[in-house]
Amino acid sequence: MKKQILLGAAFLFAASMTFGQTNGNRVDCDDCSIPQVDCLDCSIDQLVSGPRGADINTSLVDQDGVGNTAIVDQYGDGNFSTVKQDGQMNMYGGVGNEAYVDQYGVKNHSDIKQEGNYNYGEVYQEGFKNYAKQDVGVGWAEYNDAFAHQYGEENTSFQKQRYDNNMAHVDQEGIANYAEQDQSSGANGANGSTAYIWQFGTENQAKQMQRGSDNNAVAIQEGFQNTSSEDQMSDAGGSSWNNSYVDQWGAWNLSCVYQDATGRGAYNDSFVWQTGENNSSFVNQYARRFGSNVSSVVQNWFLYGHDNVSKVNQVAIAGRNNSDVWQEGSHNMSVVDQYAVRRSSNTSSVYQFGGGNTSGVGQYASSGASNESNVMQSGAGNYSAVNQNAEGIGSWNDSDVFQDGYDNYSCVDQNAIGGFSNMSIVSQIGDNNQSFVDQNAITASNTSNVNQMGNGNLSCVTQVGTTGTPF
Repeated sequence: MKKQILLGAAFLFAASMTFGQTNGNRVDCDDCSIPQVDCLDCSIDQLVSGPRGADINTSLVDQDGVGNTAIVDQYGDGNFSTVKQDGQMNMYGGVGNEAYVDQYGVKNHSDIKQEGNYNYGEVYQEGFKNYAKQDVGVGWAEYNDAFAHQYGEENTSFQKQRYDNNMAHVDQEGIANYAEQDQSSGANGANGSTAYIWQFGTENQAKQMQRGSDNNAVAIQEGFQNTSSEDQMSDAGGSSWNNSYVDQWGAWNLSCVYQDATGRGAYNDSFVWQTGENNSSFVNQYARRFGSNVSSVVQNWFLYGHDNVSKVNQVAIAGRNNSDVWQEGSHNMSVVDQYAVRRSSNTSSVYQFGGGNTSGVGQYASSGASNESNVMQSGAGNYSAVNQNAEGIGSWNDSDVFQDGYDNYSCVDQNAIGGFSNMSIVSQIGDNNQSFVDQNAITASNTSNVNQMGNGNLSCVTQVGTTGTPF
């Protein structure tokens, strides 16, 4: 099954931006429109669960009650192990059961099923095309731990945990491995669930899905052409927050984060760190009922990289959006779309260091909401586009752009309708810089400040307002 997330579909304002590498060769002061950026997609291929077609040696362990321990060791090819601990002798389900499975060889299969609280399951597999599955939880199952360790090629791990305070961990080393974890927590005194995936190698895939309250997900991948997908949905019952941390080292890696917090005071927090070249990061966040979205993307913090892409989409209803993007290297692209309503706020900060970088920021705020954008670019051939729309009493736009280098280009488009003000500051240092500011205010004021140093600079400021004092 292929899952595709189209980014940017939820945003209603007209700056559906898409752009390629564009240098600052514009001289038309009558046109300061924002370039368009194509809608980017994020996809991941899901492997089919189930045995790998071999069952030479077979082991079945079925235990009822509490405090049971199952240990299975299998050597060779085509081993098949099933461990079931269901606790039918206890009204609360199995309590304190433990299962350990070690398999060495090719096409081995391990299946662990545990019900109840305080259970522990661990699978160790070494070889080729091995399969490990753990299915944990029934009733109000809590405090269960599931571990899977796989070393080799084309290994697969599936771990499913139900209800609260559970922890799942997968580590894989090799080529073309697949790990999937699915956790769901209810409102029965839950602090949520924690999922962790570590993969080292090439063409590995990590998929984590969490539903309920207080979700935590960590994915660490080292190598090339790895994919990480984090899908979190938090609702009422706990603190209603989602935390996601993704760390990728290498090249051609892809990270996709989707977070939806629906409870009152909901909170989404995403941190993506990518080191290398041709890496892509896509973050989608939705917060409702006085919720908050926080996204941080770092690409090539220690090493200079090239052709990295970061896209952040944020929607907040009666809450706030905050996005920070840091990119080092050349030909990197950052796109931030933020949508805030009902006394919400949008804040975006973009830092780019290197040559030929592109930054696009689109912000929409209404009903007393605010937009704030900060763009800092250092290097040659940088390009910055900012589009801000504020509607309603008390809404306002604020944009700060700083560029250091040559052949830089800055475009700021601000619209305040029935709001407070448009404020724009542009600072450019170097040769052949160009600045375009377009401000439109209805029952609001416009303020523009442009500072340029060097030779061959061009500044174009257009202000339209029905009230207020343009200067």
